[in-house]
Amino acid sequence: MDAKKVRDGVWEFMQEGMNVPGRIYASDKLFPQIEEGVYRQIGNVAKLPGILDAAMVMPDGHYGYGFPIGGVAAFDLEEGVISPGGVGYDINCGVRLLASNLRSDEVKPHLNELADSLFTSVPSG
Repeated sequence: MDAKKVRDGVWEFMQEGMNVPGRIYASDKLFPQIEEGVYRQIGNVAKLPGILDAAMVMPDGHYGYGFPIGGVAAFDLEEGVISPGGVGYDINCGVRLLASNLRSDEVKPHLNELADSLFTSVPSG
């Protein structure tokens, strides 16, 4: 991949279809160790709708499932997506989604009660 060093510890690249650059945070010594698959994955993240600023990889980044391990992205509240795969599920990080017919205005008055119930019912730690 043809990433360009933009300043000490920061490298960026663009590919066709990316909405924002891919940005890798790594020292000159660590940068050559970034796996080729990481570029493909972070390039795919950069194509997601509503992504803001850059699709980023931390210095420990390596190939993952969808997002690279060590990948970071922020998305616009209105135009963006929610991507549980960005957190990871290979070690059962506890990411869960629930589809519901409830509207946000129906749920908002009960958020504290809902959070307490989830905290009590869902194993963590």
